[in-house]
Amino acid sequence: MIRTSYILLLSCLITSTVAAAPARQEEVPEAPASAPAGPSVAQLKAMSTVRLLKLGQAALTTKIDAPAFATGLEALKIASSRGDRVATRILAKVIARHEVAIASNGRSKLESKLRYEALRGASSSVLAVAGMYDRGDGVSVDTKKAAEWYLWAARVGNRRAMAHVAYAYGSGRGVERNEEAALKWLEDVNPGRSRITLVEIGWALAAGTEGPADMPAALRFFERAAQISPNVVYKVAMDLERGTNGVQDREAAGHLIRVAAERGDSAAATHLANMLAGSDKLEDQRQAVQWYSLAALDRENAAAGQGLSRLLALRPNSELVPNIITGLEKAAEAGNREALIGLAQAFSEGTGVDASSERAASLLQQAADAGIPEAKYRLGLMYKSGIGVDMDMDKAIALMSSAQESGFPLAAVALSSMVEPSATSSVSEPVVPKTEEAATEAK
Repeated sequence: MIRTSYILLLSCLITSTVAAAPARQEEVPEAPASAPAGPSVAQLKAMSTVRLLKLGQAALTTKIDAPAFATGLEALKIASSRGDRVATRILAKVIARHEVAIASNGRSKLESKLRYEALRGASSSVLAVAGMYDRGDGVSVDTKKAAEWYLWAARVGNRRAMAHVAYAYGSGRGVERNEEAALKWLEDVNPGRSRITLVEIGWALAAGTEGPADMPAALRFFERAAQISPNVVYKVAMDLERGTNGVQDREAAGHLIRVAAERGDSAAATHLANMLAGSDKLEDQRQAVQWYSLAALDRENAAAGQGLSRLLALRPNSELVPNIITGLEKAAEAGNREALIGLAQAFSEGTGVDASSERAASLLQQAADAGIPEAKYRLGLMYKSGIGVDMDMDKAIALMSSAQESGFPLAAVALSSMVEPSATSSVSEPVVPKTEEAATEAK
């Protein structure tokens, strides 16, 4: 596998971190305190090999953009140049792990050392040499040789190499394509790396970066990745639908959306339900209800709960109503707050359930307590009219104000109708003139 960027490990990477002293101190603003710079190359060369190895260990565990990584890497290079085989093997692990390129200075000597260790069974050194051929680091790119070295490292148990071999067989990079062999080599690779490799193979086949494009084969590898992580494959589907990775295939995208949904990704299930809900076919609408119901079991998937509620509000075919109600009930039990609003509407109108304004108010109260603006709006209307609850204008105004502050669009209009009459009653009510009899009684 090839990454799009490489890092040149130059000795100046360390020395450049030390800024030159300014000519006029008074013209330079005081800089904030920062971490001290690492030792220079000259200082590293003056250190003992044992100390260099200690510094070099940091390159295995530190992030690649950290100063300690650059220091550790330079320490390993110096120790390796002294003939220390331990340093060479650690250096090989760093190169293989981060897939970095070595600067031209001293590359040939380092390569010979890596080959020496590789021939003595150091799998990381074998992997490092494979990477050199794969990336063209100091040598001409030779995918066939790279595949041979990757295969060597994989056979001695290096799991990173196994993933590289799987990619080679899956995409045809350096070897003849063999899907069965690709999947076989991934059996002992950890799930995370296996998923990444499967997706990379899929994109290589979809885009034809390693040979002729083959979308059916690409889909097979994406489907395998969905068994490990369906949400990742849903993202692949979105990229295929939009063409963001240079390949647009809406038919393939629709297939992967369904695969991800069937594997339990709630976002994919919601997407699929949205696609089906707009159909005028009863079977499509029935499937939309099923997918919304499945997705709404994810308590964080508000869109799925809203989808079920929207279907019920659109007066669906009577055959669908019981399934929608069941879906809303299960979603509400799972903690999907949007489903509470749909259930409240059902009880308010007696759709699929016995009408009960009190039950509707109770459900809206739960949703309002959870912070749902629409629930506050609806419950505010119930307190205003006294339906399902005792009439209480103070509560109605408080709920409507909260819904307005949360950005619910209808709340402002409803709130104005609650507060304006009382504020303008002194000018809006006409003055009725008194009769003579009334005037006499008043005297």
